[in-house]
Amino acid sequence: MSADRKKELWACLGLLFVTLCWGLGFVFVKTSVEVIPPLYLLGLRFSIACVILAAIFIKRLIRSDRKVIRHGLVIGIVLFAAMALQTYGCKYTTAGKNAFLTTIYVILVPFVHFIFNRVIPRMTYIIAAFTGFLGIGLISLTERLSIGSGDLMTIGSGVCYALQIVLIARYAHDDDPFLLVIWEFLITSVLAFVIAPFVSGPLRADMFTKDTIESILFLAIAASILGFGLQVVCQKYAPPAPAAIIMGMEALFGAAASCIFLNEVMTPRMMTGCALLILAMVMVETDVTAFFYPDEYLDSAYDIDYKKLYEEGIRGIIFDIDNTLVMHDHPQNERSRQLLLDLSGMGFKILYLSNNKEERVKSFRDAGTEDAMYLFKAGKPLKSGYLKAMEMMQTDKGSTVFIGDQLFTDVWGAKRAGIRNILVRPIDPKEEIQIVLKRRLESVVLSSYRRRKLDLVRPHEKKQLNY
Repeated sequence: MSADRKKELWACLGLLFVTLCWGLGFVFVKTSVEVIPPLYLLGLRFSIACVILAAIFIKRLIRSDRKVIRHGLVIGIVLFAAMALQTYGCKYTTAGKNAFLTTIYVILVPFVHFIFNRVIPRMTYIIAAFTGFLGIGLISLTERLSIGSGDLMTIGSGVCYALQIVLIARYAHDDDPFLLVIWEFLITSVLAFVIAPFVSGPLRADMFTKDTIESILFLAIAASILGFGLQVVCQKYAPPAPAAIIMGMEALFGAAASCIFLNEVMTPRMMTGCALLILAMVMVETDVTAFFYPDEYLDSAYDIDYKKLYEEGIRGIIFDIDNTLVMHDHPQNERSRQLLLDLSGMGFKILYLSNNKEERVKSFRDAGTEDAMYLFKAGKPLKSGYLKAMEMMQTDKGSTVFIGDQLFTDVWGAKRAGIRNILVRPIDPKEEIQIVLKRRLESVVLSSYRRRKLDLVRPHEKKQLNY
């Protein structure tokens, strides 16, 4: 394992520990805000965390430059807003709901990234946002379609956290992460202590009970130093996608802790909303379109270097017919007939795999090479037809290739069966309405495919056979 890979692995494990600390933190916050006003709670936890870190890294702290102080100031202001809204939100809603609603930041990060860096969100992000907001509605909206003040503050906290993550990603690359955290904590605690007397009155000695002191220490050491501190350090080495998914698990830890320690009950509607939020987070941080990427994407079945395929060990070719070799419902033509005859002469076994009726598939075969095989009503994208095709050709996954024009039927079925696949553009753009609708979805996948420049990997576009 490379040194960079080890750093990435340890960073992801560190973030998993971070989310565990945060998840348990919801329980301690919920029990503490009943005794200590939220702003004082913030000031105490972050001032203690700041002093401990400053003592450990005093030599680095002395050498702080203006840039890291300025960046820490900016992140500290945003963190204060996020924590204040979250802490007050926890006072007026349940710890479980507070944990889940806070994770809206995972959904919002791409949109905040767009505002600051002008990177247009992908369609997947937009779909994920709608899914996430539906989940929020199921969690928060009452029967009167109103939302509680605690839930509203928690959602506002999620917006601030999204901004904080974007800022950390921008600053942590060049700044010392430990110094960034120290200045961030200092600004957050100062703001809390300055504002608290105007909002909550004086801090009284009777607020410091055994339970609240334990809570403050846990929040300072586990949730703040190990939580936010490790977050900045780990985000320097962990890729954004797995990092955000791992941090989104905070909601699960928080909800589980609230049920175990606070005896909170989640209704079926709330659990459905939580599931939708989790789905939205996965959609944002995992490119689900990658599951449908073809191995290759070429302009035409007639552009493929079949000689190279044969040299690579391919002995069986499974063809789709309509809009792959000829236009939909058209008979064999001279071009397709000559290609198939040449392939047969080169030693390839050929099989036509179609969802069409036998009359259509058999007539196409009979007009060309009689030694070609066929399967009709194949049920693509079910993999059974592809497995049956290999059985008939007496080939295996390593010696078979599939060539077709539809992504969600032809190629997806081949991928499910473990067969190498080549997607080609449809010969005729005029298609039936149900296929046109699928093409709209295909365009989303292919757009992502092109963004990754995978369409430039085209080893078989040699055009050595002239058709």
